[in-house]
Amino acid sequence: MKSSRYQEEILMLDFSKVEIWTGNQAIAEAAILSRPEVIAAYPITPSTPIIEALSSAVENGRLDAEFIAVESEHAAMSGVMGGSAAGARTFTATASQGLLYMMEMIYWAGYGRLPIVIGLVNRSLAPGWSIWVDHQDAYSMRDAGWLQIFAKNNQEAHDLTVQAFKVAENHGVYLPMAVNIDGFVLSHVAGQVQPLTQKFVDDFLPSFNPIFKLDSSDPVSFGALTLPDDYQMLRKDLEDSFQRAKKVITDVSKEFAELTGRDWGDLIEVYGPESADIAVVAMGTLAEEAEEAVDELNKRGKNVGVVRIRSFRPFPTERIREVAKNYDKILIIDRGQSFGSATPLTLEFKNALYGTDIPIVTRVMGTGGKDVDYSEIMAVIEEVYKEEM
Repeated sequence: MKSSRYQEEILMLDFSKVEIWTGNQAIAEAAILSRPEVIAAYPITPSTPIIEALSSAVENGRLDAEFIAVESEHAAMSGVMGGSAAGARTFTATASQGLLYMMEMIYWAGYGRLPIVIGLVNRSLAPGWSIWVDHQDAYSMRDAGWLQIFAKNNQEAHDLTVQAFKVAENHGVYLPMAVNIDGFVLSHVAGQVQPLTQKFVDDFLPSFNPIFKLDSSDPVSFGALTLPDDYQMLRKDLEDSFQRAKKVITDVSKEFAELTGRDWGDLIEVYGPESADIAVVAMGTLAEEAEEAVDELNKRGKNVGVVRIRSFRPFPTERIREVAKNYDKILIIDRGQSFGSATPLTLEFKNALYGTDIPIVTRVMGTGGKDVDYSEIMAVIEEVYKEEM
């Protein structure tokens, strides 16, 4: 039975109110409600509307924050790093080449344990020059010490942004976090979003309580020369924090679901029958298309499910091993590649399922923004059925 606190806080949400927002709007509104104190940003398609909304909120007095308009994405990440190191809640947004331009600072933020939140609007990397979605930009930061979570629709993007601050700033985690949405497919397409209220977010999200911060009255060095033994100790501590993050992400997701009724799963979302011939594995909007595909195929007598990866970092190895035994075959649909090897999602799954005999097949779909609808995923599933099970 839910506590009276939960019952009271559920009443803070007006479930009759629905906005028609793009994914960018959904993230921007959630970021504003989270009350960041420092925002440093540089525009890049398709994430620019997030920054424009935050800039307007600061200008018109809705958000009390320092907005730093910088000359590059490298400077944007440097700006929020400075704010975070000084003890401020920080936020920025970028995409694709912008992420690559800030990559030096991305590693500094991750290895430096700065709990920054970034809205990452996934877009293909150049060349060829593309402004459309795939996940190659997100994969470029997979070893940079950042938590990475993927939304499948605008409502989840809204909800995850608030949750990201709570996870990142947790003292058992204390790591930066990226909230990923598919460029244009979500960022510029409007859909129904049930907004969180300021009172709800203020109660759900504690004020930022930094573990450490730069203080001119008590000067310290940040990121100074580190000798090998200490360096190895710091990397082990980073890995330990990622492992603890699995439980924190799950706990925050459960708390949010209990308060709002919106349950997006924990590190993964399992959709469809509890056991099936094939599990379709995907991230982002491809997973939602896969849900449509399996609904149609199951009506036709097939037996297919979906395993959506919500958390790419930390990767949900234990949860994957737990659910994979319910399927005869795994079909991975990946929106990115690791050239000269298997795709990133495939590599992660093979590592998670090492020692088992569950067959894994992979299809690369939707790179460079190539449209993928549920009928194409249905066709791929049918192909896998025809292969030897």
